[in-house]
Amino acid sequence: MAETIFGPTLTLSTGRIIPIRWVGEHHVKEDLGFIPSFSDWVKAIRPEPWMGRSAHIEALVDPHFASLVVEVA
Repeated sequence: MAETIFGPTLTLSTGRIIPIRWVGEHHVKEDLGFIPSFSDWVKAIRPEPWMGRSAHIEALVDPHFASLVVEVA
């Protein structure tokens, strides 16, 4: 996200070029002590009731699949 906002690099007044990704990673390491992996991030998500509600779209995607879908109440 930082690269989207600030661009890929930052040029200091001294002329030194620093990658924005490095700056972002440094901030995360300062706050958390490590860079979380995707699995760390997923484990932290608390499921909400609305997350489990979804419509069955199989019949819309594959008409031949419609006869195989069985609704269980």
